[in-house]
Amino acid sequence: MTTLIKIIPVMFVMCIFTIVVWAQTETEQRMLVKIYLESKDDIHNLDDMSLDFATSNIEKYAQVVVTQSELTEINRRGFVTGIIGSPNRSNLVDSEYHTYEEILALMDSLASVYPNITHLDTIGVSQQFGYLILAIKISDNPDMEEDEPAILFDGLHHAREPVGMESCLAIMDHLLSNYGKDAQVTNWVDSSEIWIIPMLNPDGWKYIVDDSLSSPWWRKNQRDNNENGFFDPDFDGVDINRNYDYNWIIGGSGDPGSWVYRGSAPFSENEAQAKRDLTLAQKFVVSISYHSFGEVVFYSWSEVPPAPDQQLFSEIADSIAIRIPKFSGNGWYNAVPSNCLNGYSRCWMYVVAGTLEFTLETAPQFVPPGEDGLQIAQDNVAGALYLLDRIFGPGLTGHITDAATGEPLSATVKILEIFDPVLTPRTSDKLYGRYFRLLLPGTYTVEISKEKYETVTINNFQVNSGNLTELDIQLNSSVVSIDDEKNKTNCLDKYVLYQNYPNPFNPSTTLKYSIPELSFVTLIVFDVLGNEIITIVNEEISAGNYEVNFSVNSGGSDLTSGMYFYRLQAGDFVETKMMILMK
Repeated sequence: MTTLIKIIPVMFVMCIFTIVVWAQTETEQRMLVKIYLESKDDIHNLDDMSLDFATSNIEKYAQVVVTQSELTEINRRGFVTGIIGSPNRSNLVDSEYHTYEEILALMDSLASVYPNITHLDTIGVSQQFGYLILAIKISDNPDMEEDEPAILFDGLHHAREPVGMESCLAIMDHLLSNYGKDAQVTNWVDSSEIWIIPMLNPDGWKYIVDDSLSSPWWRKNQRDNNENGFFDPDFDGVDINRNYDYNWIIGGSGDPGSWVYRGSAPFSENEAQAKRDLTLAQKFVVSISYHSFGEVVFYSWSEVPPAPDQQLFSEIADSIAIRIPKFSGNGWYNAVPSNCLNGYSRCWMYVVAGTLEFTLETAPQFVPPGEDGLQIAQDNVAGALYLLDRIFGPGLTGHITDAATGEPLSATVKILEIFDPVLTPRTSDKLYGRYFRLLLPGTYTVEISKEKYETVTINNFQVNSGNLTELDIQLNSSVVSIDDEKNKTNCLDKYVLYQNYPNPFNPSTTLKYSIPELSFVTLIVFDVLGNEIITIVNEEISAGNYEVNFSVNSGGSDLTSGMYFYRLQAGDFVETKMMILMK
């Protein structure tokens, strides 16, 4: 009797274990297949299947991860297919790849070794298990928000793509180990704010590493979609790179069982929220999101009409791609425009956040042997270094301030030649009033606007090759206060020299000043070398409010574009302001 009692619990445990193993082995397994196409557009005949594309680079064939039932349906629709392979379960993740725990330890160690140029931040936690999503900021004053351009590198949106994670770590190592030794690296770190998120999907990565036998090539996080308390690979998880809110509703799949399930709502997942919140706070100028596979650089977008910045996108993407060798040694990465008909990070970053993001598909497979994966990561550093250099021009930058107070303003900056209402308006930041806009060299119309301020439009503004072209703008308030009305009829109790308007100007602008008492006044305009252009006022005048016109022909000469200054002197009062002539 005693023996039977002891045996029953053991048998019960064995039965439970058998059921769990059976459930895992019965999970539909995936295979990688080629779908051959007569025309590139033929792939749209499979749109309703919401397939898991290994790469969006589609020409004569598409490469897709499918189940046997999906493959049967694809063949039923008349497509010719070929099986490329299936994951090697016995050696899916080599030890060269960093585990979740190793990533945490490594980033903590780097922050300790390089405390003067790093700031380690937990930007969020994973959706299901609360694993940390770490980001590291590399800059010369890492604990400060400086008046500098910001750039982002991130990896591992998808669990099966560790080469992207290792690429982020390789970039991090290159910058930290060469700071103070390499002049170019030192300048980048001193002059910008560099953010790196190696692992956006720790839930998925831990599943791949710790429990890969149940579902190789897993890509999603581990959200418990049916809330039954158990992880079911055929139903659970959300594809993080379908969870951003630009075109979310028409992309991915609404089926939780799909490996491209977009989630129950845009930004439903903590992982996507973490990147979103950091991006909105930092206003990244450019970014690269590392994936695998395909050995291609994707940019927005392939729809008609093209993206407003597509020429710029193409130029930068080509420059990144040509710096990264294919692992086979046969050529370089390709640069390809890709669609924005999904909830992709790349598209949300561009359309909503104003960041030029590139999706970099590393490697010729999802999980290469570890030694190969680390080499591919190192090869990708060159493309990142190019982008670090590109944020310094050509393009446009400057400060937008209140003309009366000098306070920084968050104002809208439009480049009218490439403006499209689909894009969320680009704005200067609140802290410094700074804006950055990468552009190709050329002539542009720049419009600066803000509610309750007068709009400034600058025609024929020249953006030069090389560095960023500076254009500071001072906005005049369009709100008339009671005090302003009073001052129109009653002079002020102090000397005041106002900012000219418009500024920049062409062909003329207005200079205003106030005199509280009878005074001998001089108002002189001079150039940056101190040469006098014209003396506008040089006499004794009564108290009052005055304004004069200044034009390109003032002083008897045709002035060239550039900076000029005007100075008011009355008694002990002396004040100088800058104005910009644009022609």
